[in-house]
Amino acid sequence: MAKDGKHVIHAGGVFPNPLLNREGAAVAATPPGTIGFFSAADKFTASVDGNEAAILYVANKDYLRCLSVDDSIPIGELVVGIQPLPGMFLNVRAAAGTYTKGQALSIANGQVKVAAEDESVRCYVEEDKSYTAAAGDLLRVVIK
Repeated sequence: MAKDGKHVIHAGGVFPNPLLNREGAAVAATPPGTIGFFSAADKFTASVDGNEAAILYVANKDYLRCLSVDDSIPIGELVVGIQPLPGMFLNVRAAAGTYTKGQALSIANGQVKVAAEDESVRCYVEEDKSYTAAAGDLLRVVIK
């Protein structure tokens, strides 16, 4: 069970029904909540800095094989990615650090981190209280 009490990737907000998804094989072992993109060959790759010339997706938990948010999707296995839309709440992987509600976040290596001045803001922290994350913990965000 998730040590932080998070059990889903999609956590609510404004979204179409059904969610906008895309599927493809994992290039590397992929923890649910990783932010990445699909190559032309339908391979899911973690985003380096969020500025790739592709639509970004968030890897969902592997509900097809009854795996949880704590189980990585193995290399070559199917990744179902949720297309983040403005106003959507998602639990995503975070870099180590302390996060407070409303803090602007950018992307580095498939995880969110506190945005520096020269980085693209992709989402904001939506935790109820200050949250100290270890590298790879799930963090609730709202998409910009």
